[in-house]
Amino acid sequence: MTAGLYPFRIHFHDPDLSPIDIDATDAKAARDIAAERRNVSPGAIRKAKVIRENARG
Repeated sequence: MTAGLYPFRIHFHDPDLSPIDIDATDAKAARDIAAERRNVSPGAIRKAKVIRENARG
C-alpha cells in the first residue's frame, strides 16, 4: 500500500523565515524536509499544519 503525500505549511520561530510549503507523508517528514531546506535545527520549527483548501464547484 502506497502512502499519499499531504501538503504541509511549516512555520518557524524566527519571524525572518517565511513559512514553507512541503509535500510529505506526515508531519515529521515535513518538519525534517523543511529543516534541511532552510538549514535550521528541528527546534527552529514552531508548527506544521496540513494545508486545507476550500474547493468550490
